[in-house]
Amino acid sequence: MKKLFSILITSLVFLSIASYADGMKPEQMAALKHASPMPNLMGIVAKNQEKLNITDKQKAALADWVDYSKPRVMKMVKTIEKLEKQLHDATLAGAPGSILQQIATQSLNIRSSLMKQKLACRNTLGHILNQKQIKQVVKLYTEDQS
Repeated sequence: MKKLFSILITSLVFLSIASYADGMKPEQMAALKHASPMPNLMGIVAKNQEKLNITDKQKAALADWVDYSKPRVMKMVKTIEKLEKQLHDATLAGAPGSILQQIATQSLNIRSSLMKQKLACRNTLGHILNQKQIKQVVKLYTEDQS
């Protein structure tokens, strides 16, 4: 019974982590890449848990991080998209430069926050995974980009 319970919990944790990237629509992933040039390492971990030999303890920690981080990241991405549209439309509508600058500054501030959040994600992975796993994640990311 304990083994069955453990398998069930592990499966739920895996699904939660995998949903970080796998649950994203292609346009959401494209928006995330557009909003921040920093790599999405969590997505690589989610897709390669078996290759990385992720333990149950690590899966639980990763799932906790995803539950905390993903909604924040996606909210920032959506806000950046909205501000870019506002900037585009305001430019075409002939808005004064001061208004365009305000919108641009808002967008840049949120991009900065997004990069800080992605840095926190990378640092969190560094605390959860061991050095060998981190090196594998970077290698898998590099391979995925080519």
